[in-house]
Parts: sequence; C-alpha cells; structure tokens
Amino acid sequence: MNRGKSRTVSVFAIRNFKFLGFALGRNGSGIYVRVHPKSWKKFKSKLKDLSSRRSVQSIKPSLEKIKVYARGWLNYYGIASMKNNIDDINGWLYHRIRMCIWKQWKLPRTRRRNLISLGVAEHYATTIAYSRRKYWFISNNKAVIWALNKERLINSGFYDLATAYQSVHVNY
Repeated sequence: MNRGKSRTVSVFAIRNFKFLGFALGRNGSGIYVRVHPKSWKKFKSKLKDLSSRRSVQSIKPSLEKIKVYARGWLNYYGIASMKNNIDDINGWLYHRIRMCIWKQWKLPRTRRRNLISLGVAEHYATTIAYSRRKYWFISNNKAVIWALNKERLINSGFYDLATAYQSVHVNY
C-alpha cells in the first residue's frame, strides 16, 4: 500500500474527497454519490475533441464516436446523481453539433438551400445564411435551432445524454 496515495478521510470532509472519479455530496436527505468536477472537465474536453470543427467531413463519424464514448462514460458513472449536469452538457453538445453542421455547409447558398429544405422560410434562411456572424453565434439562432432540432439530430444518429442517463440511472 502506498502511504503517499492512501489516506483516511472523514465523511464530513467530503469536498476534497475523490475516489475513482467519484465524490460524495451532502444534501438534506443525507450523503449521495456524484461525479467529481475533474471527471466532468475531462468528459467535456473529450466531447469537445470528438466534435471538433476541424474535421470538415460528414458529421456521422463524429456522432458515432461521441455515442461510443458517452455510452461507456454513462455506464461507468451511472450510479452517480447528475441529472442537472447531464442536462447542461446535453444542451451544450446539441449546440456544438449544430455549429459543426453549420460549418460543414460552408457556402452561404448551401446554407440557404439546406435551411429552406428543412422548412425555414426563405426570408429568414437568406438572412441567416448570408450573416457574417461566427459559427457558435449562428448555431444558437432560433431558426437554426428549429431547423436542426433534437428530433432531427437524434434521427441522424445523435446520442441523447439525458435519455441515456435516465435509462442507466434507473437500473442502479
């Protein structure tokens, strides 16, 4: 046993306690298991790498890699209480995927054509497609969110973290 790594921790000193990526939290009903903040940072960083804007090819391979990684991560951390954090990461990931799709469309005429084919009115599609705003800003536009909504992204292969977490967490 390594004395430098091993230590005894009080249950009341749970703020600094980390064990295999887990930490303990305390609320009115008692003590619960949660994911340590460092593990959250690593998870978000890995998702950011997997959904990189640098790969300008199809989004499908990226979605498949995200699905494999997120499924394994959720199966490991499924015992922890993390509903709010999962909802935050899920919303951020939807935004990020929309940004990657927007970048892949590249030319304004392609963006306009694709938005119109997804049901956005011509006037709005033209305004958004020829906007000089950056990818992250445009991907949060209401018309783009409506065109690339959750159902369409899930049908194209997106792995919804909130739904997956609910099914994994119920089993524990």
